[in-house]
Amino acid sequence: MNTIKTTLLLFTFSFFVTQLYADSDLTTRMKARLSEVVTAKDKGLIGESVDGLLLIRNTKADSKTKDLVNAENLDRKSLLVAKKFAKGIAARAKKGHWFKNSSGNWISK
Repeated sequence: MNTIKTTLLLFTFSFFVTQLYADSDLTTRMKARLSEVVTAKDKGLIGESVDGLLLIRNTKADSKTKDLVNAENLDRKSLLVAKKFAKGIAARAKKGHWFKNSSGNWISK
């Protein structure tokens, strides 16, 4: 049963990582939107939620602001899901398995 759970977890993680890497310009899109996000925050139109996503503060926000929040949240969700699964797999890994950390260094469990 443990093997089935591990296989299922690896399959699920692989799916999300594949989705993340298939969209290789995720970071580029987020960087391109950053100035708009900061401007909307400065105006008090949007804010950050505790789960790392953006929220619209003003119910009268225009469609441009709503589209900005939706696009940013879609990319943020992709990153959050991939990171969550990566941490879960690393925590359950066997001794001697290798992982690349956020600094780009290879570490062994």
